[in-house]
Amino acid sequence: MNRLPIIPLDEIKACLRDDDILSAVKEALISHGRGDVNSPPPGILQLDHPAVGECHIKYGHQKGADTFVIKVASGFRDNRNLGLPSNSGMMLVLCAQTGVPVCVLDDKGWLTDIRTAAAGALAAQAGAPDNVRAVGIIGTGEQARLQAHWTCRLLGVKSVVVYGRNPEQVAQYVKDMSAQGYDVSTAPTIKDLLGLCNLIITTTPSSEALVLKDDVQPGTHIVAMGTDNPGKQELDPALFAQAGGIMVDDLAQCVHHGDLGHAVREGLISQDSAVSLGLVLAGEKPGRLNADDITIADLTGIAAQDIAVASLVWERKKGR
Repeated sequence: MNRLPIIPLDEIKACLRDDDILSAVKEALISHGRGDVNSPPPGILQLDHPAVGECHIKYGHQKGADTFVIKVASGFRDNRNLGLPSNSGMMLVLCAQTGVPVCVLDDKGWLTDIRTAAAGALAAQAGAPDNVRAVGIIGTGEQARLQAHWTCRLLGVKSVVVYGRNPEQVAQYVKDMSAQGYDVSTAPTIKDLLGLCNLIITTTPSSEALVLKDDVQPGTHIVAMGTDNPGKQELDPALFAQAGGIMVDDLAQCVHHGDLGHAVREGLISQDSAVSLGLVLAGEKPGRLNADDITIADLTGIAAQDIAVASLVWERKKGR
């Protein structure tokens, strides 16, 4: 009996380039927006004992593809105290004809991190103002680093302003991102950051609104990444009511456990106010209508992205 191939992280990284990932994630978002991906609602397991953490299970099939994918990704914030990465996980690729597993991608959560960063950068591009003064990052974790890198690279921007609650982590963030060649400054408050930047990316596990309506300047584009579980929130629900454009990676998910859902449940907007990010990327819907519009992209992460990157790795590995 043949052993199931297990592809380790170093081999996964070796067969992917940034441009490959951006292209695959863009096509995945477009396919999802057009209804060409079969992906049931994700599973979300929240744990509070013996440690606080969460596990997301996403799975689906790109119509016509030879394989389908099941992804498991976990996040345990206190792992840093144990000398372990906060995120982990793996992806299982299976044959779409027989259901037989064809390989395990032992990516340790890296593919989830990187496809999330690519989606964030694409969402930033979709609604960015013509002149991005600086990319404002709220948060100092791994995704805060990846979002800054991928977005700045895609938009050709070098200036980053960061806000974080922990001064030591902010200092480390500035050191790390400056070493990558970015011009990084800090903001003492989120309100200050919003006054300096017209492109904002939120990357926190917050349970209450951080970005308040009255602090956001006209023409600002906001990409909300952190609200991917029930109980999380980063944006003031009233922001959605004044937004000139709202994009979502998946409408049902964003209503259920994204920032958009808070505004919908409070009766501030109809869920029909949002358009698919994939259709914006395809040029079928506008991301921004007017220069002074406040625009929002609410991202919860979709199986189509996992399918795209996992399938890309498998196609390249099996061809060798």
